[in-house]
Amino acid sequence: MQKLLLLARPSSLALSIQVALFLSVPAFAQSSPSIQTNTEEQAKLVPTAPTVKTLSTINVTGNRPTSIPSYIPTTIETITGQEIAEKINATDAEDALKYFPSLLVRKRFIGDFDHAVLASRASGTGNSARSLVYADGILLSNLPGNGANFTPRWALVTPEEIERVVVLYGPFSAAYPGNSVGAVVDYVTRMPTQFEGHASAGYFSQPFKQYGTHATYSGTQFSASLGDKNGAFSWWLNANRLDSEGQPIAFATMSLSQGTAGSNGLAVSGAVASLNQPNEPWLILGDTNQNNTRQENFKAKFAYDFSPTLRANYIVGIWQNNDDRASNSYLQDATGNPVYSGNININGRQYSLSPTDFNISRASLVHIIHGASIKTNTRGNFDWEIAASLYDHHKDLSRQALLAIPAANNGGIGRITDQKGTGWNALALKGVWRSNENADSTGGTHLLDFGLQRDSFKLRTRVSNTSDWLNGAAESRFSEFRGDASLTSAYAQDTWRFADAWRVTLGGRLEQWRASNGAISNASSTVNLDSRREFAFSPKAAIAFQASRDWVVKALLGRAVRFPTASELYQGSISATSIVNNDPNLKAEKSWTSELSAERDLGGGTLRSTLFFEDTRDALFS
Repeated sequence: MQKLLLLARPSSLALSIQVALFLSVPAFAQSSPSIQTNTEEQAKLVPTAPTVKTLSTINVTGNRPTSIPSYIPTTIETITGQEIAEKINATDAEDALKYFPSLLVRKRFIGDFDHAVLASRASGTGNSARSLVYADGILLSNLPGNGANFTPRWALVTPEEIERVVVLYGPFSAAYPGNSVGAVVDYVTRMPTQFEGHASAGYFSQPFKQYGTHATYSGTQFSASLGDKNGAFSWWLNANRLDSEGQPIAFATMSLSQGTAGSNGLAVSGAVASLNQPNEPWLILGDTNQNNTRQENFKAKFAYDFSPTLRANYIVGIWQNNDDRASNSYLQDATGNPVYSGNININGRQYSLSPTDFNISRASLVHIIHGASIKTNTRGNFDWEIAASLYDHHKDLSRQALLAIPAANNGGIGRITDQKGTGWNALALKGVWRSNENADSTGGTHLLDFGLQRDSFKLRTRVSNTSDWLNGAAESRFSEFRGDASLTSAYAQDTWRFADAWRVTLGGRLEQWRASNGAISNASSTVNLDSRREFAFSPKAAIAFQASRDWVVKALLGRAVRFPTASELYQGSISATSIVNNDPNLKAEKSWTSELSAERDLGGGTLRSTLFFEDTRDALFS
């Protein structure tokens, strides 16, 4: 894949049919930024470096946990919390990415929690595992799987706590696994320096007209937070609630060729004639998957400064969601009653509606996240960090009706999908060594980032039959699949300033991937799958040249190895003894990405031209 991008950063501009009103009490105090670039080292390379963004690299000097290494050779874009508040009508964390170049979040409606995939310049919305999302160094990417159903856990970041969002393009930092081949997003949130409070209330409404659906969908959002700093101890609490009605996101259809000429079946009206993607005639029978999601989120952050250069952090978040998905039939009988199933007749052609053509379902989820870290920030010769996090699907139930509306509205047979036990945990040991002439400076000849990391992912899914899809218990097993995947890594990356205008970065990442505990079941049998283990090495290289006061040129090369997720290996079914819809023997996806970039400081903005090339073998798509 080869693309040429010519980019000038414009002022934010949005056109939307959604109307929102937000009332807020601003913070009484703002904390100082955690990412600074006006250091002595940056000044040597970029004489006119602006406060927020340099033309080459970013230096991280804050002592809160963050996934960003000390120096990053790749293309970087940032936005501050103040800019988000002034330029973006942000209802959630993904809105902060709305105007980033070469990024797209597939957010279908406010509160979209299971299809809001992040797509980057070389990865589409079907490849959620080709990007990484962090919040203060805690992994939010849903890497037990890949695809539209495995979206980042955006709800665990609220817009008012964002201090800065940093986006890194491409797999050019050894500090990240091969999932960084598209982009890395890091939300850096702030801690208070004195007492502060926030409150906001929002209302939004959307008129929607498509085929036979003419309706208005609306919602409300409420948020409140408090924070303070008392001596060495600081804390921040937030609670928010979202009640959102989304527009229908799918339609029930039948191609004209599915019908047969005749007079049998119930005569109905209301179907909308249209053409499908291959330009063949079909009928739109009604809308489906109209979501009403009600989400509550609580988050607490605590920090303690043992000394001016040593800080401990702890974060806990609880996200609860109750989601109803409804369907609406356009079809009516002679007396005007809606028709949802059975044999029907449309304009002299007979069709058969199954009970699930107009499906309804409900979901109830409770997810919990923990994160802890301890980190030094001496800005001398050596600093270190230890960070750990856990994300747990404490409750994850989805209930689906198997009989037709209107009977399904009162219960009846169905299926329950239980994903309790799915989740991930991460442990990272990081260090940075600076060969400084002056111990209190971040400058020097060499700057070495290194670390050890372990990420572990679990997938647990059981589908059960039930006699009451609304309130009944799980009964007989319909299907089940499970599996684990882990990645243990060591990395090192050295940045060498060998002349005033030149900087070169060389690094590598050694990884051991392991897949285990894989099993797939149908109603009566189980197939256990063998464990696998593989090794990979990913080299990285970059060079930056400050051509003049306002121009910088960079060339980058990096390899990324994206190992299969547990869902790609194990989320399938068995028919007799054959495995269907998954492949436990998938190879790892291997990519080489190169980039040549020229960037000019315009004073009030930047102009960047980037040529990048990606060569991917054994590509994985879901």
